[in-house]
Amino acid sequence: MDYYKGPLDSLVSYEPPIEINQDNDIGQMGGYNRGIANMESRPSIEDILNAILPPREWDDSGKHYIQFVSHNKASRDDVSNLQKKLD
Repeated sequence: MDYYKGPLDSLVSYEPPIEINQDNDIGQMGGYNRGIANMESRPSIEDILNAILPPREWDDSGKHYIQFVSHNKASRDDVSNLQKKLD
């Protein structure tokens, strides 16, 4: 039997997961677009991050979740804690 406990640990910082349902469609969230961006407009930081590091999606207990990469700047403490994890 396969037991899923959510996304795997990562060195990348993510926003809190969002449960997807009929009321909040993926296409309406944070400008997230799975297709090719319009080349006539300048892409946002979120569009660039989502193109480089796509949001992770998973199902758990019959619910679908999506989690976007955080676009907040890392602090010195964040870098120090990451160094400890790597060591």
